[in-house]
Amino acid sequence: MNFFPTPYPDEVLYSTLGRYCIRSGNVREIHNFEDLFGTKNCIASLELPSKLNNLVENMPVNSPYTADGLIYNNTLFPFYASFTPPDRAEKIIESMRSGRGGDAYIRLGLVSNSITLNQYFKFCPECFKEDIEIYGEPYWHRIHQITGVFMCPKHKTPIYNSNQLIKAGNRQRFINASEENCIIEKEIEYPDENIEKMIWMAEDAEVLLNNRFGFKEQEWFKSQFRAKLIEKGYARMNNFVHQKTLRRDFIDFYSEGYLELVQSPIKDKGQNWLSSMVRNNSRITFALRYLLLARFLEIPLYTLFNEKIGFSSKENNIDSYQKLWEERLIELCQLDLSIRDIASALDSTPKTVRKAIDDLGIKPFWKYNGGGKYINKKYTATNEFRTKRKESREKWIELLAKYPDKSSNQIKGYNQALYRWLTKYDIEWLRQHSRTIQTTPTTVDWDKRDREILTKVKEVVKGMREGKPERITWTTIGSKLGISGWLSKRKDRLPLTREYIESVRENLKEFQIRKIRWAISKLEGEGREITFWNVVETAGVKPSYMKYISEEVHEILFKKGCNYSFLSILDNK
Repeated sequence: MNFFPTPYPDEVLYSTLGRYCIRSGNVREIHNFEDLFGTKNCIASLELPSKLNNLVENMPVNSPYTADGLIYNNTLFPFYASFTPPDRAEKIIESMRSGRGGDAYIRLGLVSNSITLNQYFKFCPECFKEDIEIYGEPYWHRIHQITGVFMCPKHKTPIYNSNQLIKAGNRQRFINASEENCIIEKEIEYPDENIEKMIWMAEDAEVLLNNRFGFKEQEWFKSQFRAKLIEKGYARMNNFVHQKTLRRDFIDFYSEGYLELVQSPIKDKGQNWLSSMVRNNSRITFALRYLLLARFLEIPLYTLFNEKIGFSSKENNIDSYQKLWEERLIELCQLDLSIRDIASALDSTPKTVRKAIDDLGIKPFWKYNGGGKYINKKYTATNEFRTKRKESREKWIELLAKYPDKSSNQIKGYNQALYRWLTKYDIEWLRQHSRTIQTTPTTVDWDKRDREILTKVKEVVKGMREGKPERITWTTIGSKLGISGWLSKRKDRLPLTREYIESVRENLKEFQIRKIRWAISKLEGEGREITFWNVVETAGVKPSYMKYISEEVHEILFKKGCNYSFLSILDNK
């Protein structure tokens, strides 16, 4: 290659290669593959391209790019392989450097598992507009192409499907982002309760894309999750997990609708991906599901990958929890507590405690009376209980102070084990120190707001018509007012604004015609010749699209007195 385009920020390599093809001058797509990879035996792959060693070797002399640099900075590898063991990750990287393209997908389980990758190229309308303003052309962003990401982390707005399939037709052709294929046919409106979670997912996915955390064995992540599960009361130190409670709270946290949307529903019965992740097994699941669990357990990604959660000792694993659990059991047995009280203190079950007592050879301390177990002193009369109650009350008061704008019902989610203990042993005190939040509905004068917004909308539309052409749509108007999502959601409450926008908004054809008119006026003002190619270049309309608006362009040019040769070129397009 005599040149290679510089990748734009967050541009996926597929898009950069597509820009090369536009500028190469090659008539046939297959010749672009010979330029790029030195072979025809290759396909255009969006997520995990291969033969990158060939690509780097064919670049101009002194190009700064390396295969590994492109893999980490311009492909979706850092996201999809983020939770892959080191040896497997290295094999995937090697497949992308020089191997067959399908190998990487197979090793990541993207071929055999239940996850369906995006079918269409995706784009953010705000990024699309900014890219044209800054770089003169749009491009495909990495973050927008990740399966399960529905919001742009930069603009906090929905991303849309283009009208181009990722895997369809000629697989030896690169498809570039353009005004023709990045069209918003219908505004997307997500439920309010899902938007925050969508933004979380987009932000976390972006963190994975832009950081090389290093690859870990599955045992590392199992241990990290297990430590947090124990801390939040979903697991015990003896490796038992409260699966039903975990499943219920996890679904309540995300909602069934959102989990379905990100292809991670939780089955009511039997084994599911969530129960598998918190058990001791080495199965790897879709990267997005690790992010779901990490957010639920409030584990920052930097901590998940880099800081061992739990104890500071070198052991730092499940055996450490088991050892401490057994030491605590021995201490409780010396307090003359019942099996049930010991189980409650350990957040365990009487059956588990009995088995542990037998395994550890602890001498039974309780007395028998008619087959029943009893003790001389109840748990609530012990010093241990009084200490526990004092600590629990202090922790609850701290939570109330930390979250002054939340109700007790909301606060209990931050420490469910504490809340359960107080409910069981100190319910009257808890009732006296509970908090309810009274919300006062805000009354909105929608007629007044409608008139105010209408005035602003008219000013925006006027500016869009006077300057360089921008397509007049709900999205562009809302974006300029800073209320893009809100405006489209509340259109039914704004009849005057809705009627006006519906009367002025443009379909693609109307917009292209307005661009042609503007381009001709601009050429006239600059004293330049009105030729076919000058008009196309100034308007930013693809020559191939001109045939769809040929009648309208004929009329415009005829009124301008353009010569016959111009019209003939148009007729042949």
